[in-house]
Amino acid sequence: MSDIPEIFVLDGGVLLALALGEASAQALVGEMPSEQKQYACTELALSELTYILCRQLDWTSAWEKTQSLLRSAVVRIIRTSMVWGEAASIKCQVPISLPDCFTIAAARILNGRPMFARQEAEIISAIEKGLLNDRLEFLE
Repeated sequence: MSDIPEIFVLDGGVLLALALGEASAQALVGEMPSEQKQYACTELALSELTYILCRQLDWTSAWEKTQSLLRSAVVRIIRTSMVWGEAASIKCQVPISLPDCFTIAAARILNGRPMFARQEAEIISAIEKGLLNDRLEFLE
């Protein structure tokens, strides 16, 4: 086993599953924190988490849950300035959402693995067409 921890870049859906305590995220919760694995997310994923929680709950609850994640320091935050160029390059070539492009871009830059909540049709289609060759992880 390597001494270098594996890095997983979590998309907004994974953050949401964690924040809401969804069953699909329970195995991940059991692994956090870990010496063998590190976790990161983009600023865009944080924004997604916050606005989706706001729509489901309310602004105060959404903000508190997001701030709690930040304070926990279990998930490293990847600045947009680090990944926007790679995300744009992916978006130019692959018809998937921009937030998904940011997650994949951050994983590429960190030599990690992007993790999504579920196998979305557009991502699976891009893989099947050979447009994405990244090793993706899914909670479901």
